[in-house]
Amino acid sequence: MKGIRRVLYQPRQVWIRKVNFQVHLWIGIVLALYLIVIGVSGSILVLRIELGALAGANPWESKKPPEPRVEIAAVVRKLEVRYPDFRILSVMAPGRTEANYTARLLGRTQIRVGVDAGTGEILGEPKRGPAWLDTVEKLHVSLFAARNGRIINGIGGAFLLAMCITGIVNWWPGARNWRRALTVDFRRSWRRINFDMHSAIGFWALAIISFWAVSGVYFAWPREAFELVNRISPIVNSKAPVVEVTARSEMSEPDLSGLVKRAYQLDAGTAFAGVEFPFNRRAPIEILMRRGNGLSREYEDVLYFDPYTGAYLTTWKYGVNQSLGDWFIWSQVPMHFGVYWGVGIKIVWAVLGLAVPTLAVTGLLMYWNRTLRKKWERLNFQ
Repeated sequence: MKGIRRVLYQPRQVWIRKVNFQVHLWIGIVLALYLIVIGVSGSILVLRIELGALAGANPWESKKPPEPRVEIAAVVRKLEVRYPDFRILSVMAPGRTEANYTARLLGRTQIRVGVDAGTGEILGEPKRGPAWLDTVEKLHVSLFAARNGRIINGIGGAFLLAMCITGIVNWWPGARNWRRALTVDFRRSWRRINFDMHSAIGFWALAIISFWAVSGVYFAWPREAFELVNRISPIVNSKAPVVEVTARSEMSEPDLSGLVKRAYQLDAGTAFAGVEFPFNRRAPIEILMRRGNGLSREYEDVLYFDPYTGAYLTTWKYGVNQSLGDWFIWSQVPMHFGVYWGVGIKIVWAVLGLAVPTLAVTGLLMYWNRTLRKKWERLNFQ
């Protein structure tokens, strides 16, 4: 009972807490620069589209979706005429965040092309925006080191998760003071304000930072993470079904208008979101239908059709999660990037992303105030 009482009322006197503090401290010192870089670059990338628009990269992207729209079959015909040496991989329909059709085409390289939804005019390849945004993306995603950079990010995510776990233990100030540890008293000295900021921001941002840490590990080792999650909670619906068709000697042009019409009949209450064309002779053609108010592919039904006969095969309702494993796998992309629910959530995610470098900086300042400053003063007096 004495041990429990000490944890509740005098946590700093518990030896395991002292060990925990040292682990948290030294991981933070070693990773400080990395956390600052990852946090700042991530916050910028959440608003990449908006920053590109401010730079005037793609003026046509800011238009509102027109009504009525050109049918998907007409869009495909125009793309085939303009790009005869390319194979069309997919065409995505206008939505709440995109006013035009966007197509992916494969030739010597893969390109992305915009098509005006009202006139069918080919708008060309969208510019990605200022070059510095490309640099920020490469820095955040791979640290300029391709696959090795992703692995480093995965390791960084694991250590960040360890910091979250040790951080919440360090945060607990005792049963008498826990409310005070949730706020910042700006009437105090700058050292106390710095301490309060580290404590309060760490507490309020703990959940999302922990999630980002886990997703960093997931993106580095997706297959291994999938297998681990599947053992704990069977993954039922978060993985696309394997759908194959019988290959035939010739594949005629699919009746896209007819397939879209059938998709509306088979999947009532949805809106046409796009089409994915077969990637080989045994692959189906996929008609994408968006459910509810989804802004992107997080709430999307995929209807599979035989490209040779037009026969309906099956439907995959992505985002209709049936197990904890499904929820975990499905949540990794939308929750990590925060770009799927509108500008308001993007801004929230960008601000929350800055919590990571803020914690790194305030942590370093705390180490200076408590340890390095005293050593510096002793050196100056000698």
